[in-house]
Amino acid sequence: MAPEGGLLRVTPSWWPQRPDDDALSAAAASGTPVLGRTRLVDGVAMREATFLWQDDRQHGPSPSVLIHLNTLTDNHRTHIAPALATRVPSTRWWALHVLLPEDGLVGYRIVVTRDPLPDDAGARRECWKQVHARGCPDAFSPHRLHDGFGFVSTLWEGPGALTHREWAVARPESGAVTGDGGYGCGVELGGVALDGFDASGDVPRRVTLWRRSSVAGSPGAGAGEEQGGERGLLVLLDGEIWRRHDVVRRLGARAALWDLLLIDSGDLAMRARDLGDPHRSRELLTRCIEAAQSDRPRWSPQRVVVAGQSLGGVAAADLALHRPHIAGRAIAQSASFWLGSGLRGEGEGALLAWLRRRAGQEPSEPLSARLVVQCGVHEGVLRQGAHAFAELLAAEGALIEYREERGGHDYAWWRHGLSRGLDAHEQDIRPKL
Repeated sequence: MAPEGGLLRVTPSWWPQRPDDDALSAAAASGTPVLGRTRLVDGVAMREATFLWQDDRQHGPSPSVLIHLNTLTDNHRTHIAPALATRVPSTRWWALHVLLPEDGLVGYRIVVTRDPLPDDAGARRECWKQVHARGCPDAFSPHRLHDGFGFVSTLWEGPGALTHREWAVARPESGAVTGDGGYGCGVELGGVALDGFDASGDVPRRVTLWRRSSVAGSPGAGAGEEQGGERGLLVLLDGEIWRRHDVVRRLGARAALWDLLLIDSGDLAMRARDLGDPHRSRELLTRCIEAAQSDRPRWSPQRVVVAGQSLGGVAAADLALHRPHIAGRAIAQSASFWLGSGLRGEGEGALLAWLRRRAGQEPSEPLSARLVVQCGVHEGVLRQGAHAFAELLAAEGALIEYREERGGHDYAWWRHGLSRGLDAHEQDIRPKL
């Protein structure tokens, strides 16, 4: 990072001496960001990356053009100048030259305004949310990503990014859901699971259970039994976002071993209310898992994995630790371990405090929960909390894996991390089968 908090800015090796409209149009046509050579900075391989925006003649003669890289730009939101593209003289183009991690996984949006953006545009949370909302995907990149605010971003996967095959950028449409033993038809459980939980004015939301396709003679038939008998249940919070990411098809090859339960959050206010209160999150998850088990073979709690991100990450971890008879496993991604500290985004919250109290007491009943903890290297306080949480879990023998990804608070890597986390749980379960 540069001293002012932004990414390091460099002129790339490929940049023309006298760039003109034709040269920049040709560069953008190959896809953006345009990549240059690799440089080593403090032991990290960094790639020259140029973001380009072409004047659309809709924002006046001197628009502000902000390249909003998820978390990377948020980290210096009180001084956004390093993320502003500058006009290339005598052209219709704006450009921002930076170094990005070779193995980065990042979502981004381009924010264009007629009036100049103040340098401290992110000093107040409400103002920064408005900047978020003004962004649009990069017109010169085909790769799209759904974020947690309901917006569509552009996805950048660095050339050295560690990706999971289930989330390859391009994936064939054929044979992913039904015909090859993937997930069949979903069963809607929201009416049963949420009765008496959601308020009358709440946004309607879905709770959907997906099970393996029962196509007779399909290659997947019986695979779960052959590989270990009991099936597992993967529970995904923020189900509506995972639906937009086509998770049912992406994880279709796992249908032989895992049923899939998607729990929608509703709107952002409902999400904060339900996932920001441990009592409500435990009740929500318990209701949904019990509804999924009604009139069906029950899953062993040690084969129920709850996965969540941010507030969902701490809710998933909380359930596994406090209600292991409901779900004994979790994947906590970028978890809000500050929850309960009294300060949004700061300090150590209730779940960390609970683990610290256990560590300072006489040996008690060992934890039966098994957890995977993940965080992005650019996440600051969340990274500190995740690391501390993982250390405490490891001391209790409850940690399967702690992993840091080259990204921020972002589905760009959460998707790959989900699959890797599930791989880790499968490896952890396998010796016990």
